[in-house]
Amino acid sequence: MKNTSIDFTSFKNRILEYLRQELGEEYIVFSHMVRKNNGIELTGIVARRSGCNASPTIYLDPFYHEEMTEGEMTEIAERLTRDFRKAEIKEDMDLSGFLEFKQARERLAFRLINREKNRELLKEIPYKTYFNLAVVFYYSVQEPPFCGKAAILIHNTHMKLWNTNVDELFQIAFQNTPKLFPSKIESMETVMKEVLAEGLLKDLPKGFEEREEFTQEWVEEILAQMTGEITQIRLPMYVLTNSQKLYGAVCMLYPGVLKAFAEKLEQDFYVLPSSVHETILVPAGKGTDKDTLREIVTDINRTQVAEDEVLADSVYYYSRSKDQLIWIA
Repeated sequence: MKNTSIDFTSFKNRILEYLRQELGEEYIVFSHMVRKNNGIELTGIVARRSGCNASPTIYLDPFYHEEMTEGEMTEIAERLTRDFRKAEIKEDMDLSGFLEFKQARERLAFRLINREKNRELLKEIPYKTYFNLAVVFYYSVQEPPFCGKAAILIHNTHMKLWNTNVDELFQIAFQNTPKLFPSKIESMETVMKEVLAEGLLKDLPKGFEEREEFTQEWVEEILAQMTGEITQIRLPMYVLTNSQKLYGAVCMLYPGVLKAFAEKLEQDFYVLPSSVHETILVPAGKGTDKDTLREIVTDINRTQVAEDEVLADSVYYYSRSKDQLIWIA
C-alpha cells in the first residue's frame, strides 16, 4: 500500500474530518493544544455531544508517523470513533462546587512535579518548593465517571477568584490528600505480580478462563516463574503510592509515612522518584550505593516512564534517627 508522506497537520485534519462525518452533527469535534507535565505539548481531540458540558480528550500524537498509509489513517480514525463512543459522557457534570471556595476546599489536594522542567507552568500556578521539586495543587473531580481519577490544576486565576493564598492552599491540601488518597506500601514483587497478572489475564485466549486447567494455583505458578528470576537479582525494593495509583509520589510528604516504614525496617532507606505516581523505597545497607541507585532511577525514567510522568533523576535518603528526608544532589 502506498505511503502518503503526510505531515501532522494534514493527518490531524483528516482525522477530524472523519470523526465529524462518522459521529454526525450531534457532536462538536475539534482539536486543541494541551500542555502536559514537564513542558510536553500534545494535540488533544475532543468530541463533545451538543448540550453536554463535559467530554473526553484523546491525544493524537502517539498515533502519528510520517510515512503513514491511507489504510493506517482509516484504522486510526475508526478506532478513535469507537473510543469516543465508549468514553462518551452522556450527562452534564455538576462542577459548581469548584467555583465556591467553601465547597472546593473539601477536594483540594496536592502532588509533586519537577521544578526545572516546569519553569513556564510554575509562572501560572501556585506552588511550594520541595527540594528540586514543586508541590502543586489540584481539585479532585469525584463525580462519576471520574471518581477521583480526574483533576483540575489550580492556577493563579483560581487562587485570586477564591481570595486565598499559597500557604492556605498548602495547609488544606496537606490535610485533605492523605484522606482522599491514602498511602500504601507494597513489595516490588507484589506490585510486579499484580501488573503481570493483569497483562496475563488480558492476553489469555477467549474462553480460556472457563477451562479446567485455569485455576488460581495455575496463575500463581505462572507468575512465580515470570517474577522469580528478576526478584532474585534485584535489591529489596518497595513501592510507595496511593489508593488510586495517581500522583502517588506525593505520599512521601504524608505525615508519619516514611517514619513508620523506617521503624518497620529498623533502618534508613533511599527514596527513588520513579514517576509522579509512585516512589521506590530501597533499604540502606550492603549493596546499596547512591550512584548506582541514581543510575537505576535515571534508567527507569528514560525507558519505563512516559515523558510527562517523569518526576526527577534524583535520589533521596531518609534518616531514621533524624526523621528527615535528605536530597542527595
